[in-house]
Amino acid sequence: MKSVIQQPRNRYEQAFRTLRNNLSGLNLPAETIDELIEGQMAVSFEKGAMLFCEGNTDGMMACILTGYVSIYCPVGDGNRTLVRLAGPGEIIGYPDYLDHNGRHARMFEAQVATKCTVSLFSRDQILRMLSKLPPDQLVSMLTALNTFWSENLRFFASLLNLPLLDRLKLVLGDLGKRAGVTDSEGTILIPELGHEHLAEMIGCSRPMVSRMIAELVDAGLLARRGKQYVLLKNWDFDMDPRKSKFVPRVEAAVASRPSQFTVAARPASRGLSSFAVGAAA
Repeated sequence: MKSVIQQPRNRYEQAFRTLRNNLSGLNLPAETIDELIEGQMAVSFEKGAMLFCEGNTDGMMACILTGYVSIYCPVGDGNRTLVRLAGPGEIIGYPDYLDHNGRHARMFEAQVATKCTVSLFSRDQILRMLSKLPPDQLVSMLTALNTFWSENLRFFASLLNLPLLDRLKLVLGDLGKRAGVTDSEGTILIPELGHEHLAEMIGCSRPMVSRMIAELVDAGLLARRGKQYVLLKNWDFDMDPRKSKFVPRVEAAVASRPSQFTVAARPASRGLSSFAVGAAA
């Protein structure tokens, strides 16, 4: 279910600020970003609604203004992989592929995780804005985009070889940066995440996530406040996956101390998230 609403622009200023930061990192001129933001209609969606469907060729994209959206990759057998939990200021709907007719088709599904408001715009609008830019500006953008996708690929490749506990720490830390609010205890994660969601994000079972959450709580790194997680003050937000212990895939599945979660990383049975900083889906 959706509804079109008119709201004061300053209500979404935080989302617009995040959007500007993300797009300026791609060397997009400030006036082009303002052109994208100005005059857009806000559309409200209820929790559970399908915002975008895989394979659609409508060419629409969206900027999330409030709430959170789950980005899924259908895997062909009726299941799907949770790729990302996108929040305010992030653009979704742009990854695509060429279908059998040579049309740009949407690669991922987007389902509303919490009641949200988005600003919709089309691929044609983006192309018209980019066509106004001088060649040297476009070259600068292409260079930044190459770095953007390279960092995403490196993050994902590094994540595959991390112990499960490090995967969980990395994903929670990323959510804290993108969807957290700081208070006297630490950083509160705004989205309400179940163990099944975290299991999809790091590619392991729900019972394993429950055990790892308990270990983080015992270590004084994590706490629960109602249905929300709190990353306590000693949480390491600067964790670098390249500096974590490498776990060979052929390593035995049974570790001497299971609570340390140093078993070999295995391919995700349900999902594995690539939460690179500043990424959108």
